Amino acid sequence: MTESRNKHLERIRIEGFKSIEKIDLVMNPINILIGANGSGKSNFISIFTFLRNLSEGKLESYVEKNGGANSFLHFGVKHTPSLSIGVEVGYNGYYSILESGNNDNLVFDSEYCTIKSSNKRFPIKGLRGESGLLPGAPCTSPPVRNYTRRYLERCRVYHFHDTGPSAGFRQVSKLSSSDYLFSDAANIAAFLYCLKNSDNNEYQKSYRNIVSAIQTVAPFFHDFYLESRGQEGDENIILKWLHKEHENPFSASQLSDGTARFICMATLFLQPAILRPNTIVLDEPELGLHPAALEVLADLVKLTSKENQVICSTQSVTFANHFDPEDFIVVDQSKGVSKFKRLDAEDLGVWLEEYQMGDIWNKNLIGGRPEW
Repeated sequence: MTESRNKHLERIRIEGFKSIEKIDLVMNPINILIGANGSGKSNFISIFTFLRNLSEGKLESYVEKNGGANSFLHFGVKHTPSLSIGVEVGYNGYYSILESGNNDNLVFDSEYCTIKSSNKRFPIKGLRGESGLLPGAPCTSPPVRNYTRRYLERCRVYHFHDTGPSAGFRQVSKLSSSDYLFSDAANIAAFLYCLKNSDNNEYQKSYRNIVSAIQTVAPFFHDFYLESRGQEGDENIILKWLHKEHENPFSASQLSDGTARFICMATLFLQPAILRPNTIVLDEPELGLHPAALEVLADLVKLTSKENQVICSTQSVTFANHFDPEDFIVVDQSKGVSKFKRLDAEDLGVWLEEYQMGDIWNKNLIGGRPEW
């Protein structure tokens, strides 16, 4: 149960969750999901949001807000009365079975943790319908339970799709909201301010790397303009930036959607390692990005994967071209059931001598394409 800042999700088992009837997947440092629209990629991504809410004691409200138990169970409660989840992380595992309750909610039928050095199960039992992973809940081994909970706390799902006028990163945020980058980057100004003005050399280096990465994609970008306003202890801050040819700062609303998204992703991947999530989960990070920016983004993913795990879905052939066969999980759907398979370079043989992975995918040689 030795703590490791960079422990990864090694294996995931899911049964009865949305379009996923049953899967058992070994997870790598890089995991790129490819498949047609509606194949089940987003359903796989959403399991991590589900687990995050479960580990934070928010499962009941999360299920209620997202359509009730019937929306989570494969083909609904009449077809699938329960769902199960199993994750293996480092030396530990976490397993749970949830059933449909009387109020269209999900209730725990069983929940337990494991360690690799033993066949023993360590039962945990939640309070008030929530997970036993929460502190204070009855359990047979707090250290075993806490190991899993700490991983789930450092497994985060990010969505930078919204770049409209009301997008979080364009709004004022509290300067004190800088402990970690929020899932929608709503606190990005405070987070960058913390990095730039820190006495920690690693934080300052990360800030410079973020600025440098943005400049490779947006050559007009010079730096961020980050100044707080308000009384000490209750300061606010908003994201502004400087153009290389102008003295006055520009607001975040004067960034193109693609540039804004890339700024969020550069901050996510190049933040200090100590702050970076163990597992970073992203849905279609390529949206709005130029092919040149996709190449930089792919490099950031590869760099980050040396210490942290990346799970993302994509619809971009260009983005996929930058990765190796073992990085991919192909998702197909047949009669409403999502099927997941990992690729093996040996199976692709001579195709890899002439084509990159995105092109091989586009030629429909590995699946993950619409069934026309």
